[in-house]
Amino acid sequence: ILGIYLFTRIFITKDLFNDETEEREVIAGEINYNITMIGSLLEHPEDEYYVMIYNTENLRSIYYSGLMTNYARNEDALKVYFADLNKGFNQKFYDPENTELDVTNISDLKVGDLTLIRVRDGEIAEVWNNEEDIANELAYIESEDTEN
Repeated sequence: ILGIYLFTRIFITKDLFNDETEEREVIAGEINYNITMIGSLLEHPEDEYYVMIYNTENLRSIYYSGLMTNYARNEDALKVYFADLNKGFNQKFYDPENTELDVTNISDLKVGDLTLIRVRDGEIAEVWNNEEDIANELAYIESEDTEN
């Protein structure tokens, strides 16, 4: 056993005679609280918020992300959560043909390629499926204090 141990340390890992200690960089984990799963989109602590649902592999996804970022700059902006249709746990809610958003059970929810949902008091209050309507809803409104 000792021979196998020494053989392994000398010829395979080559660290028996290496006095240098290898420094390892430790990267702290980060939790993104802006991401949600579609199945739990009604379970966030705020009374009112938006959930933006789209596929990050879509060519327009940068634009959609920009809409959310600009909207967050508004003084009275509601929280905006993001759900990625590309993630496995969200794919069962994707159906481009049948976008049934008036549901009593969230597991029956079906969304298309792009959907913005406004949640109020744990219920779906409003829904937008059109890019132009979503852009209008998530518009950045420059406050009068910042205008010169």
